Amino acid sequence: MNPFIRVARTPAFWRLWVGQVVSQFGDGFYWLAIMLGVSNLTGQSVQAVGLVSMAFLLPQLPMNLFGGPFIDRVNRRHLMIVADVLRVFTTLGMLFAYRWQVLPLIYVLALVQSSISGLFLPAKNALIPQIVSREDLLPANTLSQTTQVAALIFGPALAGFTIEHLGLEIAFVIDAATFLISALFLWWMPPVPTPATESVGWKRSWVALQEGVHFLWQNAVIRGVTVVVSVLFLGLGAVNVLWVPYMQRVFSLGAQEIGLVDAFQGLGMFLGTALLSVRGVRSRSPRVLLLGGLTVVSAGFVATGLAPSYPFILGTVLGIGLAVPAAQASFMTLIQSATPDRLMGRVNGAVSAIINGAMFLSMALATTLAEPVGLRESYVLCGVLGFLSVAWGIRLLPSEKQAGVSEGVTPRRLTVTHQDHP
Repeated sequence: MNPFIRVARTPAFWRLWVGQVVSQFGDGFYWLAIMLGVSNLTGQSVQAVGLVSMAFLLPQLPMNLFGGPFIDRVNRRHLMIVADVLRVFTTLGMLFAYRWQVLPLIYVLALVQSSISGLFLPAKNALIPQIVSREDLLPANTLSQTTQVAALIFGPALAGFTIEHLGLEIAFVIDAATFLISALFLWWMPPVPTPATESVGWKRSWVALQEGVHFLWQNAVIRGVTVVVSVLFLGLGAVNVLWVPYMQRVFSLGAQEIGLVDAFQGLGMFLGTALLSVRGVRSRSPRVLLLGGLTVVSAGFVATGLAPSYPFILGTVLGIGLAVPAAQASFMTLIQSATPDRLMGRVNGAVSAIINGAMFLSMALATTLAEPVGLRESYVLCGVLGFLSVAWGIRLLPSEKQAGVSEGVTPRRLTVTHQDHP
């Protein structure tokens, strides 16, 4: 049986997957509304957009790092349900903050919502290996990327049209409803066991955190992947700050056109996900898929910075989207395959904290330096950092033989020996 069909027929994964499709569809409305709202309230200020981006990311650093031991000791499905319900209220709070034009309240709600998401995302990544077999990790992670594909194709395009004609406020209502639907699908899942039964005390959490960080540092595969992706995110964070002001100032685009840019990236991700189902591509090692995907993404950043027209940008983001599924699925497969289940939450949290730290630094630099450097030039520099990450990956990321993986093993059957297990 095709591994993608087998995974999709798994009841627990199917419900998780569909719930995330709906939730991420709503995120397309939420992110476009936030970025356009802050930009409009502040006269298209790069600094203001940068600050709200940093407000979303800042709480995830301690939450990713210290939330890992917590995630490994509670029921991950229950945690995700609570997180979704809480985000219903924070999203509706954004509606009133924008209507009242209270910018500080937008920043505060962004901090709160990000704190919740900082637990939800590592919990989801740690939950997947609990509900699918190890040989199905790559197909499961690939299908998980299709949640973003569906969201990025239809969400931003429909969000841009909706905001253009009905206003920003309706976008927050739609996103809140999708969080509620996601919580219902998680509730509908079959019961998932709690990984550990120990109490979640500060002392034990600190010891558990140290164990996760030590495992990350000692394991060559996880250490190499973390360094490579962190260097890329030194550029990606700036792109997240720049893209709305860049589209508005340089190309004079409105909400509908900006939403279409995201939709084209989603279309690229759809094609990239389909490409991963081809045996010739799927049989490539995760290391090759990761570095190849990052190369295309980096080239896309440079091309976007040099873009002469709006149609050209649509083409570059289509190419970026094409490479994202291979890079994301391979990255997560390498992490999950090299990590025992008892450490999954804390290792995912530690990796996320490091990568998000690089992204936060990038956002801070873009917020302060993008104006004097120039928006186009900043995009090109982000692409250069991406190429640097690939160069580091070729040098640092061990091959399958070096990592202890036998030759000829396809990514979906990837197994890594834990010679560095603490």
